[in-house]
Amino acid sequence: MKNLARLLCLVLALSGAGMALAQAKAPAGKDIPANVIEVFKKNCTGCHTGQRPPKGLSLIPSKVATVINAPSTEKPELKLVDTAIPEASYLLKKIMGASDITGSRMPRGKKPLDQADIDVIKAWITGLKKN
Repeated sequence: MKNLARLLCLVLALSGAGMALAQAKAPAGKDIPANVIEVFKKNCTGCHTGQRPPKGLSLIPSKVATVINAPSTEKPELKLVDTAIPEASYLLKKIMGASDITGSRMPRGKKPLDQADIDVIKAWITGLKKN
């Protein structure tokens, strides 16, 4: 009976450790909504993909979370997606063509994103804001 109790405790401990490990792999707030992924696929991943994407910025689904609170290579004082000050997010400024960006509006050489797509990105970034 004692061996069965020990075995049960071991199984419960291992399952708890497994759940903790799974949570550690997927940090809270880093899940990217499907509509955001779609906007990036439609407008950005034609260029921002592969082993050497422009400015080191890959926007394929598995890499999107890496832009959250990461510095911009063009303006390192600004974060690509700023969870504390969403309106200061350099990614948003680039797709909106803000006057304080370096280089050109994104997507470069193509029609600017329509307002609905900009609103999707803006809502996602705003939703990440830390309280």
